[in-house]
Amino acid sequence: MNHIQRKRIRFSLASLAFLPVVGCGDTSGPSGAQDPGVLLVTLTLGGEDLAWTSDGTELVYAVAGELRAVSASTHTVRRLDTPPSTFILALSRAGERIYFASSLSAPGPNDPSFLVGRVNPAAGSAETLVTNRSAAERFMVVSPDERFLATNRVLYNLETGAQINLPAGTAFGFSPDGSQLLYYQAQNGLLIGAPSLISTADGSSSAPLQSPSGSFYYGHRWDGNSLQFLDFSRDDEALRLFEIDAVTGVHRALAEFGSNPFFPAILPVANWSPDGRTLAIWIEQGSGAGRRSNLYVIRSGSAPAVVASVITSGFETGVGRPVFSPSGNSVAYPYYLDGGGTSLYMKSGI
Repeated sequence: MNHIQRKRIRFSLASLAFLPVVGCGDTSGPSGAQDPGVLLVTLTLGGEDLAWTSDGTELVYAVAGELRAVSASTHTVRRLDTPPSTFILALSRAGERIYFASSLSAPGPNDPSFLVGRVNPAAGSAETLVTNRSAAERFMVVSPDERFLATNRVLYNLETGAQINLPAGTAFGFSPDGSQLLYYQAQNGLLIGAPSLISTADGSSSAPLQSPSGSFYYGHRWDGNSLQFLDFSRDDEALRLFEIDAVTGVHRALAEFGSNPFFPAILPVANWSPDGRTLAIWIEQGSGAGRRSNLYVIRSGSAPAVVASVITSGFETGVGRPVFSPSGNSVAYPYYLDGGGTSLYMKSGI
């Protein structure tokens, strides 16, 4: 399985100004050597889930069952005070607290097998929020106001302690006001099926939403309380990015990639900046030994610009979700190495 299929997006909740269609001119990206950016740290495993601290000085990641933070300036690494066997991250809207799940060792038949907690990377010990007897999964999302959290097919109200069991499927995020949960209900044996909105008040589901055709599960954003899906189309002349309104199906163009079309990876990875006005997206070019992935940044009124480029021709090489710093001026991402291991890179001044 290509590594890119396993990454998650922590999406922006801010409003996006209309992005006009723009040609990208030369879409070849950097030639010759790779241009990955600044290497922060290389890991033997882990590094799939990333989150910036609220001041943008450190990047937090999960590795070897614990949370660590690497300095963006000095590249020094420190361990956060969390329980052992921690393996997932979800960031609060303000970026001040990081939510995580940890497996509990040797539980009895009636004991919880994992816990969900949160920690402020700047100070303080971890706080346990809920425990559960189910096997922990790798998807967890928290509402912008931190009232609700969804993981393991359970919707938790963190204020009241109420729980709503969800059907088989995967949670991908909450509306800005926390009233709705975007949920892909399992269909035909697939964990990620048709998207719908679930009420956080009573667990009721909306009618099925307009589903993107290009498998862009991770590229959605909220424009107010209106949900937009990212999608693409391609032909012999161009690759086009656009958004689909989840309810009305109305399309809005974002960018067009000239006369030399690229081909998004198996499951395209994209993310929005905190202000919701800049899109970062990996697009794969070429095949065989010449295959590479270019990280494009798309801003309103500007042509898509390549800010990083890596070789992805190895059997295990791949790229993970780009994550913007709070200011939106830097972006970090995991690069999966052939033969195992992960390097975390950062590009600044984008």
